[in-house]
Amino acid sequence: METPERMELGADVPRSAEELVRRAVVEPGRLQEIQRDPIPALQKLAQEVVKDVPQSRPLDTDALLFRMVVGSLGAVSVSSVLGVILLAAMARGVPETLTALGAAAIGCLGGLLAPSPASRR
Repeated sequence: METPERMELGADVPRSAEELVRRAVVEPGRLQEIQRDPIPALQKLAQEVVKDVPQSRPLDTDALLFRMVVGSLGAVSVSSVLGVILLAAMARGVPETLTALGAAAIGCLGGLLAPSPASRR
């Protein structure tokens, strides 16, 4: 079995229960405190852990929501590119709003689909 300092019970993202166990085992004096008066000590530790563990974002956990957002941004991107091509072919001026919408949608897609620095660790 691994030592408590090197315990990895899940993925890269810490979960509150795993962090609670890690802190209870690793932090000096924590086990003795839990053994003396378990309920208040565990409640206090749980509050600390929940406060410190990062909360997951809906886009990280809800695949349908992520697909809807990516699909909508993709539709805006494609339609703005097609609109610019169509207006340019008709020799009309291209509104800056259309260009801005397309650029913003493409930028958002890049931000959503690029791996985050935290996942590269």
